[in-house]
Amino acid sequence: MPTSFSPEERGPALPVSLCRVVAGLQCGVMGGALILVWFVIQSLLSREFWWTRFNVAGGLFYGNTVYHSGLSRATLSGAALLLLYYCLAGMLFGALAASVPRIPILLRAALYVSLLHAFASYCLWPAMGVFAASWFAWKTVLPADLLLLLALARFPAYDRRLAVAPDAGIHPVAPAGEPFEPLPGKPANPLPSPPPPQDGFNS
Repeated sequence: MPTSFSPEERGPALPVSLCRVVAGLQCGVMGGALILVWFVIQSLLSREFWWTRFNVAGGLFYGNTVYHSGLSRATLSGAALLLLYYCLAGMLFGALAASVPRIPILLRAALYVSLLHAFASYCLWPAMGVFAASWFAWKTVLPADLLLLLALARFPAYDRRLAVAPDAGIHPVAPAGEPFEPLPGKPANPLPSPPPPQDGFNS
């Protein structure tokens, strides 16, 4: 027979829209971390300081002084800005993922990354300074876009993991007047036997 669950005993579950946003955030964090590592590798391969592109990104806050500031607050600000950008990009992707459900996730991610590439080329990099676009050329940004694409491809797995409510010791509550039936594989605890009767007088 069907059983019901009391509100206090239901497993916690997130709304569907929130699950998608959080799943997108997870993709953005993973993709952003990989991209930051790639920027460091690219700087070292170009025989530059590893923090070069982080400093250039910090130009949004400190202007042209970042080009001769060395390892400084501009480095931390630029790295945080880039990571925040990719985290927000992942969250936006999660929020928009359900709008085109018939398109495969990899194709959706590819189209989305292409739009992000255009946005960064015409808006984000120029906002960091006059020379920022030369530090974020195609040979630097194209591998970064590929890393973000691979991270966004993990979106369905994260979304499914969040959509399933964890088992937090849920027990069914039978309707009034009907016998209790435990869940399969979870035998009900037997009621404790009453204590034996005792004489009222001690011999």
